[in-house]
Amino acid sequence: METREEIKALLRAALWECGPASVTRAMDVAPFLCEVVRQLEEDAKAYADKDPASRGSVTAVLRGYTSFRAVLHYRLAHALLQRCAVTDAGSAVAEEWSTLALLLSSRGKLLSGIEIHPRCRIGRRLVIDHGLGTVIGETTDIGDDAYLLGGVTLGATGIATNPQAKRHPTLGNRVQIGAFASVYGAVHIGDDVFIGAGCHVTTPVPAGSRVTLRCSLQVERPAPAAQRARAGHTGPAWRAVQ
Repeated sequence: METREEIKALLRAALWECGPASVTRAMDVAPFLCEVVRQLEEDAKAYADKDPASRGSVTAVLRGYTSFRAVLHYRLAHALLQRCAVTDAGSAVAEEWSTLALLLSSRGKLLSGIEIHPRCRIGRRLVIDHGLGTVIGETTDIGDDAYLLGGVTLGATGIATNPQAKRHPTLGNRVQIGAFASVYGAVHIGDDVFIGAGCHVTTPVPAGSRVTLRCSLQVERPAPAAQRARAGHTGPAWRAVQ
């Protein structure tokens, strides 16, 4: 099966599970769905090109990468919400499509463990690698060719007091964010920025910068004396590992 047809089949499966048959049939021939398929083709190829574990196989990405499923559900849900914006506000159709978008987003989260709010704006060729636990908030903006790892949070600075205005980060093009790194607030991260694993970013980062964590100290604790004696250990009882 060709890449485009496989993507269409995945989209149909998501629609059939989340929406009524009438809406699903209407979506199947909707013109805007063609653009969603084109974007997902680019996303799948980016996965295959950038993740060596895929061995360059787009088919492997489409059939076996749960993180790609998160991107797929986001693209579809976001397109539906965009369509709602040009439909009469408060109309039955707009309400139905908006609800369907939220259901699709939830399905993507359940399948992948990745939460991407359908109202955030993401550029082309997004890759989320080992993405379990990654969260992308509602007002986040992400440029083209972003690469995120697992446990990444693009969130707001508040908890229960967040405003409805812009409160999540804006990422430029070709931004890379390592595992369990967090970017909080309406800060701007420039093009080609690298944010290393475990970093906590709350201020703007200029284009081309590298943000890495250098203050972590790992300590090896000694084994009990009897266990050390059996192992013939004669070194220091403990040591710090930078």
